[in-house]
Amino acid sequence: MTMDSCNQQYHFAVFGDIHGRIALMYTLAFLWENESGMKLSGLLQVGDMGAFPNPFKIDEATQKYAQIDPDELGFHKFCTQTQEGEFYLSRQNTPNTYFIRGNHEDFEYLGSISQPKTLDPWQRLYFIPDGQQITLFKHSERQYIIGGFGGIPPSTEHRARGKKARQTYRKAHRHASTSSRFFSEDFAKSAFKKSEKMDILMTHAGPQCPDLQSGSIILAELAKRIRPKVHLFGHHHQVIGPCQGPGNSLLVGLEHLNFNKNGELKEGAWGILTLSVDSAHFIFSSPKNLPFLKTLKRETYRSLLN
Repeated sequence: MTMDSCNQQYHFAVFGDIHGRIALMYTLAFLWENESGMKLSGLLQVGDMGAFPNPFKIDEATQKYAQIDPDELGFHKFCTQTQEGEFYLSRQNTPNTYFIRGNHEDFEYLGSISQPKTLDPWQRLYFIPDGQQITLFKHSERQYIIGGFGGIPPSTEHRARGKKARQTYRKAHRHASTSSRFFSEDFAKSAFKKSEKMDILMTHAGPQCPDLQSGSIILAELAKRIRPKVHLFGHHHQVIGPCQGPGNSLLVGLEHLNFNKNGELKEGAWGILTLSVDSAHFIFSSPKNLPFLKTLKRETYRSLLN
């Protein structure tokens, strides 16, 4: 996408934890483009993509939920040449997706990647490893930098007083250093040290703030240090914001992308981020502002693009 002036607006579809539902994510993105008459500059996904390239090598939680919804295993249809992947990702104007790791992924697979790169044959799905960033629109007057910091924090972040509290703290941080689901405090302190600015920070877990008291102290400190324009996260299955977050960022926390017991899409799982040189605006997508969502059902959503 080229830029005609410094006031150009860029629209991004932002998604919470999708757990393999790449087809649903792109269906919503394409339907939004059709409804709005505008093009998306990209899709942003805040971890728990469900990046399991081998559907037989999955964690217990994914195995459990895949028995209810096979789309939990959907990633493997997009990281290799398949009919479904071709349908969604081979289109000329298909927007790219930029995603980070969550706590339900194939960590051996993602851990082998040290720099942002695409993981699919069509070069649409960009994975951003922890502490890495990617620059969009490199050949435009205005570029945007997206930083990624995935995983979840140690179960105990605060070093409280007392022998038992100290033991609990040390145990939590030892566990975090050996389990790929977590990030370490030391790595968070050193991440993005060379970054001059950050337009969008994507973390899987959210920062501690007035709207998320259970959030991560470590991530709050990270956001205060790098001061991103926008901070996006998922994981907690709570809808947060848009509000002012640590580092004076526009903070948004998203639900996970799924259907509720009534067969309707959960609200708060996705929305549209609009960026320009001097502003950032986010609106959650709902049937009130997007009538097509009323017709969206788990069993039939793929047919809406035919």
